[in-house]
Amino acid sequence: MQRGHLNDPPYLEINGTRFYDWSIDDQSTVAPVDISLIKVMPLDDQVLKPGFELVANGVLQTRGADQIDINLAFLISVGDGGSRIVGSSLELSAFEFGVENLDGIVAVDSDVLATTGMDVLGEQNVLAYLSPPSVRSDSITFAAQTQVLVETKILIAGREPQDTVALDSFTQRFSKLPAPIPEPPSLSILGLALLGLWGMMRRRSRP
Repeated sequence: MQRGHLNDPPYLEINGTRFYDWSIDDQSTVAPVDISLIKVMPLDDQVLKPGFELVANGVLQTRGADQIDINLAFLISVGDGGSRIVGSSLELSAFEFGVENLDGIVAVDSDVLATTGMDVLGEQNVLAYLSPPSVRSDSITFAAQTQVLVETKILIAGREPQDTVALDSFTQRFSKLPAPIPEPPSLSILGLALLGLWGMMRRRSRP
């Protein structure tokens, strides 16, 4: 098992959401995957849906009956004290099958778990076959959390000697509730002042 972030620094901070404590377990039947070439690119274009794109850079590909089998785990937490994580979306961005393929599959399965009791909050499954219809995206919603554990399994496999299969990239985003807007202190003070003034005027108007 390899620990640490796939990039530097050891965590990603994206729109007030931290992705950290990464671990990778490579159970592939081919030579160990060069994890150092895999990059995690932050997606910060949607304030309430921060996420990342995992870019394989050519290392997540196999030939024949061998398979790549990688388990990826990481934690996510919101640090502003007000927002909560309420959902996740997973999408296959790019994958390839060889022109001579008779079979092949690319699958990414992701479970989101509560870190308190390790309860599974939801499961997402996206996959591409050579011939049957593919499931390119999947999304889930769950009860609001300040921290979640994500466990993602990546499987890439063919069956025949001439089969070549590759995963180029996938994306995963996490939906957040907006943090509540606190009442400005000046408005509270103004309200109390007006209430006091109203009380004084009432007392003066009494005969």
